[in-house]
Amino acid sequence: MKRGLALMVLAAWAARGAEGPALQHAPPQGFVFAAEGCGKILRFGADGRVAWECPAPMARDVWMLPNGNVLFPYNEDYNARSNGNPSGVREVAPDGRTVFQFATTGQVFSCQRMADGSTLVGAASQGKLLVVSPAGAVVREIRVGDAPGHSCMRNARALEGGGFLVAEESAKAAREYAADGALVREFPAPFPVYSAVRLADGGTLVCGKQGMIGFDRGARPAWSLDAAEFPTLGIRWFAGVQALDDGTVFVCNAGGAVPFFVLDPRTKRIVWQSHDGKAEMPIGHGIHLPGAADPGRK
Repeated sequence: MKRGLALMVLAAWAARGAEGPALQHAPPQGFVFAAEGCGKILRFGADGRVAWECPAPMARDVWMLPNGNVLFPYNEDYNARSNGNPSGVREVAPDGRTVFQFATTGQVFSCQRMADGSTLVGAASQGKLLVVSPAGAVVREIRVGDAPGHSCMRNARALEGGGFLVAEESAKAAREYAADGALVREFPAPFPVYSAVRLADGGTLVCGKQGMIGFDRGARPAWSLDAAEFPTLGIRWFAGVQALDDGTVFVCNAGGAVPFFVLDPRTKRIVWQSHDGKAEMPIGHGIHLPGAADPGRK
């Protein structure tokens, strides 16, 4: 989002008063949102109102961990044209304490706590996935196929079995890598990609700028969606997504009119949406519905 527009959104949000943003339609349960437009992580409760927040400079991904802590990447002094900013990943407890931090340089857009307690860091400016130990040491580096820099990658996800799915934006493809970094297969798209997740049926969902594609277990396109099919949502980017065990997908519509919705891609039906029309909400890309089954982590 352009800086001027981001400031306008933030000003509109501030004008609402101390209560902050609220969802017009409460979700079935609360979720966390990386709201880079106001430099915070926001946790919405089941009533649709902000129940908790913490500072998070230019964070584009977020997880609520089973212990109640929140994990997110951060970018200090962010500039899309610069690759030397202080950055990293933080884990913050409900009382606001930082209980884990990994510091690096360059743009970092994604993170994930892995099954063994390590942390996956998507270091776009470095063109690498970094696997960081609980003590904060880099124990493994995996170079991705896209060129290092701002558009190298967006969300990266660890898979059961040790592999990784990486949304490589400027390549217009998601790529799957083995644990040792070897390329396993590629999922091409006609749009810049933002997220790639494994589905409950073993397929793979790839989404990005105004588009979404479902691939079957053999990496063949099985279905696709276009933003034009949902004009009332004002979709700009299918950004952060979470595939749920029931086959639906929780979506963050970055910069769009309706910022959050749950979609059944098989029927092209909207199961839930946060607002009926354009919402006054800080822009953001990352969401996580805690407690929901994540097929990619089974």
